[in-house]
Amino acid sequence: MSKAEQQALIRFPEQMTPLVYQELIDQFGGKTEIDFNLLPRSYFQLGYEQAEKDILSIVESRISEILGDAQPKPILRAELQELINRIKNED
Repeated sequence: MSKAEQQALIRFPEQMTPLVYQELIDQFGGKTEIDFNLLPRSYFQLGYEQAEKDILSIVESRISEILGDAQPKPILRAELQELINRIKNED
């Protein structure tokens, strides 16, 4: 389970709701309960994953700027690279 999935489950835990109408039961393949939080949880997960990508993109862009400087700052570059590694490895 990815970190995005874990966080989505924390924010939107499974909330099973019984289906009362037979036509809904038929529509959901005979299931008598559905997860009420499934849709919000999936949207949260997509947003979380996109935020991770955006943050990585910004940090990698900043590293490129630092490398392009006449006098690169090795400590800052190393810290940003460590941040990238931490974000990628927490899944």
